[in-house]
Amino acid sequence: MALIEFFDTADADSAVSPPRGRLAIVGEPIVAVDLINTVAAPGSAAAGDLLAADRGAQAWWRAEAGFVPDTELPDRLALRRLRSVLRKLIEALVDHQPVSPAAVADLNFFMQSAPASRQLQLTGAGLGVQTQWHGEYGGNARLAFIATQAAEFLSEPRAGQLRRCANPACSMIFVAVNPRRSWCAPAVCGNRVRVARHHRRTSGI
Repeated sequence: MALIEFFDTADADSAVSPPRGRLAIVGEPIVAVDLINTVAAPGSAAAGDLLAADRGAQAWWRAEAGFVPDTELPDRLALRRLRSVLRKLIEALVDHQPVSPAAVADLNFFMQSAPASRQLQLTGAGLGVQTQWHGEYGGNARLAFIATQAAEFLSEPRAGQLRRCANPACSMIFVAVNPRRSWCAPAVCGNRVRVARHHRRTSGI
């Protein structure tokens, strides 16, 4: 897991101007968690949407290189729709709320839009099995991969590792592979909360 700061993510000819230096987490066990953290949750003190413009989306895809299939980039609005679906599902699990059947159906749509098959192939090292994503049905392989990976994770006991950052001003969600993990990024949110606590103690608040 790495906390990356993205700069100048607004398109040059766009009126959209997200904050400079937008922080995002990359490298969580599933790409879906990285994706939902590209925007602050409604009502949170944080702000900014990394996917508000094409330049920001392209920067995010570059950061995710190696974690997703090396196929055609999807439309940014489709990526945002998938993010919205995943946020509904993941937040319901984190908050121990009922999962929306509509969100389940929407995720299934993304999964089915570009189905995958496994094929045996000859490689320089001998035989190998590779996954082929079939975008000829009109879907996008990257989005189908993220949706499929998320569905597998969310249907397993590992989904119980999903946590909200312990910083009340932060909206990020993470996978607590280490059960002692409380912060999205200890060097950022952990330090901020400790500094705030120290200030309250020393100022008598």
